[in-house]
Amino acid sequence: MRKVLSAAAALGVCLALPSAALAGADMSNEQILKELEYLRNKVQSQQEQIEALGSMVDKKVAAKVEEEVKKAGTSKVALANEFIDQLTLKGDLRVRYEVLDKNYKDGKQGATDISNRDRVRTRFRLGGVWDNKAENWQIGAGLATGSDDPTSTNDTWSDAKPFETGAINLDYAYAKHKWNDFVFILGQSENPFTSSWVFWDSDVRLAGMTAQYGQKDGVFATLGGYGAKYVNGDNFATLLAGQAGYKGKVAAAKYTLAAGYQTYSKSLINEASSTFLLNNVDANKYELNIGDLYGDVSFPVGNVKLKLYGQIWQNFGADGNIGQSQAGSSFTKKPGDADQGFVFGADAKYDAFKLGYAYSVVEADSLFGYLADADFGDGLSKTNKKGHRVNFGYDLSKNWGTSLTWLSYERDEDWAAAKEDQVDLVQFDVSYKF
Repeated sequence: MRKVLSAAAALGVCLALPSAALAGADMSNEQILKELEYLRNKVQSQQEQIEALGSMVDKKVAAKVEEEVKKAGTSKVALANEFIDQLTLKGDLRVRYEVLDKNYKDGKQGATDISNRDRVRTRFRLGGVWDNKAENWQIGAGLATGSDDPTSTNDTWSDAKPFETGAINLDYAYAKHKWNDFVFILGQSENPFTSSWVFWDSDVRLAGMTAQYGQKDGVFATLGGYGAKYVNGDNFATLLAGQAGYKGKVAAAKYTLAAGYQTYSKSLINEASSTFLLNNVDANKYELNIGDLYGDVSFPVGNVKLKLYGQIWQNFGADGNIGQSQAGSSFTKKPGDADQGFVFGADAKYDAFKLGYAYSVVEADSLFGYLADADFGDGLSKTNKKGHRVNFGYDLSKNWGTSLTWLSYERDEDWAAAKEDQVDLVQFDVSYKF
């Protein structure tokens, strides 16, 4: 706009110059100088008006952008493209200092076993979402530190080499379409299922197709089919999952109730890989058919916002003999006798302070341990674990935050040959969201 106004002023001056030149034939030098001074002052005045008008336009545009930013809670970049309305950028940086402490039975620590471990880790994530409001399409893609581990985007400082640099990987990439109360997602995206922190690790990204129904309140449903792993060099092992629930309000309280079911194809088990803990199970009998019930309720208690939640689950496909378990060949129970799990917890928020507590039991064959929370059980076991989680947080500002988390856990079912008695994991985080 400012360029247009400047061009108009310049054109006006150019049109005035010829007439001044014609009049100048009968003018003295003194009169010509006065005329030039007059024109110079006029141009300067017009330039000042142009800058004032441009400033007004800039302020209006800035105010509009600021309004959109506040609505979305994120940064915005406007693109001059008729097919893309806006680009939303978001990300976070977290630095974590972590201490793990193992207690061994009667001090029986092996020569290669560790009793204490401390390390510093970085997690950096950056993503963008492109919206096409006219066609109700959204394209999202993000990058994150870490490796190909589906349950961790942490990068350990100088893990293998002095001051080594970390790797950046594709975190998610998806296309989303909204039609009335339905949403369809194609690609790899954040977990669309309502769940507790222990049932799925928060870093898990499901790759496939998802269909969702529902609004902010009322009935909701999610159905998805995903490619869990490419097996035997010729086909995909699949995960089929569904969930239905209801979100409602009673006075000042908000609640969520949901029931879900997930089943993995037999080809995932038949491949028998120690990487994801299925090498000991009986491929002819063992299946991963997991049902769960989840619920939470949030309500104010004075100035405190309180949330209570719980989840129970069972693997209806766990079958086999003793030693044919996700917990290993030394496990002393049949899979069908260790196929349940649960978590109950509470979170409280007061002003900038946060406090949470949870207790969980994950029996050896109750879920697919490879995709469960990776911190709870670290250094001990991905399943066959039980224990506590306590976390305290304080928000330094709108974007800066700190937290301290303590996890204390042990084996749910112990046996004589097992070395470890109990493990404590402490994590101190400083994070910035943008």
